[in-house]
Amino acid sequence: MGAAENAASIMIGIASRNFSVAVADNPAATAQPAVAPWAAIPGGVIDGGEIVIMAIKPSMWRPLFDSAAWMVGSWIIAGLLTFLGKPITGLSMTTTVQIVLMGGTVGLGVAILRWIPTWYVLTNRRIIHIHGIRTPRIDSCELLEIRNTFVQVGIEEKVTNLGSITFVLDKATSRPRTWRSIQHPLEVHARIRRAIENAIDQFGIGS
Repeated sequence: MGAAENAASIMIGIASRNFSVAVADNPAATAQPAVAPWAAIPGGVIDGGEIVIMAIKPSMWRPLFDSAAWMVGSWIIAGLLTFLGKPITGLSMTTTVQIVLMGGTVGLGVAILRWIPTWYVLTNRRIIHIHGIRTPRIDSCELLEIRNTFVQVGIEEKVTNLGSITFVLDKATSRPRTWRSIQHPLEVHARIRRAIENAIDQFGIGS
């Protein structure tokens, strides 16, 4: 992980909340569980005996990817209006272009607001996705429910050396979960696979 994201991941900060967590690559070797004021988070995040192995954020490139259509679209429209010489009725061409370009900027701003509270958390029992601008939303599934995992790399992620990890679940009715645009995806994927294997050993049927 990058130095900034590593430091932030240890806190699992949802916006301005301060959490104290235990981070370990091998949960079996760590006796201290994650400790934090979980009651302050709607629905809770970590339950008793659960240990945080890894907490990361999507790359800072993600807001740019998400808002690219808005930004490119605003540039194209602004260029066409300038070329045709047709400003918005009652406004100058300069003001018209500024308003159109502002639409792309707003799209980027919304994408950044969505990125700030987003966290991908791996524990010794679950994968957790924390997101939501106004109210934190917590989506999770048990490691034992994961049937397969694989790394995907989009065109924009290949250029920026990022990747996404998709989780296919046992339940046919459950949609796959995806950790989008993360740094060092192969390394993160390997840690996830180890966590799943550990969970099967510790909590699997017949263990």
